[in-house]
Order: sequence, then structure tokens, then C-alpha cells
Amino acid sequence: GFFGGALEGARAIVAPRPGSQPFLREPLADTAGPVVELDGLVKFAERPVRAFLRQRLQISVADYDEDVADALPVELGGLEVWAVGQRLVDGLLGGAELDACVAAEIARGTLPPGALSAQVIDRVRPTVQGIAAAAFSLLSGEPGSVEVNALIGEGRFLRGTAPGVRGDLLGAVTYSRVSPRHRLAAWVRLLALTASHPERPFEVVTIGRARIGAGDGARVTVARIGVLGASADERRASALASLRTLIDVYDRGMREALPIACLSSAAYAAAARRGANAAAAARGAWESTWNFDREDREPDHLLVLGGELTFAELLAFTPRPDEAGDGWAMAETTRFGRYARRVWDDLLACEEVVDR
Repeated sequence: GFFGGALEGARAIVAPRPGSQPFLREPLADTAGPVVELDGLVKFAERPVRAFLRQRLQISVADYDEDVADALPVELGGLEVWAVGQRLVDGLLGGAELDACVAAEIARGTLPPGALSAQVIDRVRPTVQGIAAAAFSLLSGEPGSVEVNALIGEGRFLRGTAPGVRGDLLGAVTYSRVSPRHRLAAWVRLLALTASHPERPFEVVTIGRARIGAGDGARVTVARIGVLGASADERRASALASLRTLIDVYDRGMREALPIACLSSAAYAAAARRGANAAAAARGAWESTWNFDREDREPDHLLVLGGELTFAELLAFTPRPDEAGDGWAMAETTRFGRYARRVWDDLLACEEVVDR
């Protein structure tokens, strides 16, 4: 009966687990073709495991609720507040007045009714104005797209389109906090632009909400990477060297789910670069707390790792023989550490991130 089934279920929960099987027993065959798509490389940089699952295995494990609500919201969640803030930023950058942008937002029906909508607007207004002011001071001209077609190796090309280019400046403006994902995506696009058009002194700037702990809501974070060399030959050589490293990681990451994660890997590499405790920094980005989910609980990671791993468990994977030599941080004794340094070291060497 019911109680018997419940008892068996309880016993199954507390019983010892059988040894977990690896997601893949060995890496898949190499299917690298003559063309690497820029958009695919950017998506891999932002979320390596998700890109492997979607681009190579054609599966998605995220659960997105795309239902459209008919009723007026009474209270907005964090993602909905972000969407309001992003639309207001986009409106200001498009030349509209803030009051007109607010009126349009109210007309959309996405804000709570009456005085509750004013609370949301008052909450996001200082940040929106701060981000827009920083954007106007650092960016000029209308953004456009530039085609990328770079020879990155014998018979192999990187192709795609880089958006948000104003003259020789690649700019991105977001209501989000500037995160490692924004910074790495900008870096990949800068490398692609420079390798394709070395005669142009491209640089990149990313503007967004201030990082946690950086001050009040009106402050912003600006991440900037300058020109990669004094001459066209220097710029091309520098861009190609870093691109080949990233594409090597991409090729490996299309054969298996690598033990890397953008936010945790960034924290690890940054701490290692300044001589701090890299493991402690990465643990803070990887492990969830009772009230905040982090990368250990992302559905993609749960799938390929067989559940929620501690950071110590993630560090247990040791480097393979082909994860050594030039371009690898040999002082790192874990796969996680070596890949974190391989992806991030070149970027960190030339990036400036400031709160203002």
C-alpha cells in the first residue's frame, strides 16, 4: 500500500549510491572543420559546458519558462527588473529622453500598477542614468557590424560578424553587472576583429552596473582592453596567438565537457595572477550557498558531472598528458587550474577593469 511504497522510497534515498558513471567514457572524435564560427566560439567562452551540449550533442537541459502572463504583475523578480533597466538604457542610448522611456515602459504593461511602478523606476533610475552617462562619455557614433574572416591556421578560418563597432572601438553596454562572461566575449570579438583587420587599431570597452561591493547603485564598471600592438603586424601576431589558444580549448571542449566554468575559472586565474589563494577565490564563485545558486548548480554542470560537486571534487581531475607544454601553466596540478589559466591569462595581461 501507500505506506509500503513510502518506506521503500525512504530506504532508496538513504541507501548507498552505486558508483557514478562518467558522462563520457572517453572524448568524442575530433570533428573540427575548416571554419570556426565566431558566434559559436563566443558562446563557448561564456558557457563552455553548455556549448558542448548544444553545439556538439544537440541537447539542452535548461528549463526556461516562456509562457506570457496575461495579468499585470504585482511584484517584479530580478530578471524582470533587469529587463526594465536594459530597455531604459537602450532607449537612452537611442536618443530618447528618460521620461519618454519610462512612459513607454508603463505602456508596455510589464510594470506593477499604480504607485508600485514608481518604486521600480526609482530603483533602476540612478543605475540607468549612470550607465548611460558612462556610455556617452566613452562611446561615440552609431554602432555597426564588421565582418570577420581570419586565417587562423593552415586551411582553417574564423568567420562571423562582430556587432557594436563604432569606428575602431568595440563597445558593449549592459544593465547587468559586468561579469567575466561579458569580458571574455568582448575579448574573443576583439581578437577576431584584430586578426581580420590588423590595419585597424581596434580596442574594446564594456560598460555595466558596478560589481558587487563597488558602491552605490549609480556607479558603473568599465572593462577596457587597448590596442594589441603598435603596428599591423604586431597586432595580427598577438591576436592570432591568443585566438589559436582559445580555439584549441574550443576544439577540446567540443570533444568532451571540460572541467571549467566561466565565472569560477575567471576567479581562479585572477587570484593566481595576483598571488592570492586561487582555490579559495574560485570556490566562492563555484559553490552555492543556502540562498544563492552558483555554477555548481547550473543544469549543464549537474548533468555532465553527475550531480552537485564541491570545488574540492572539481579539483580532483588531474591534467592529461596532452594538457602540458607551451601555453599551459605547468605550475597548476589540476585540469581546472590549467584550463582556467589557459583561457584567462592572455586577457588578464592586457585588461583594465575599473569602477567609476
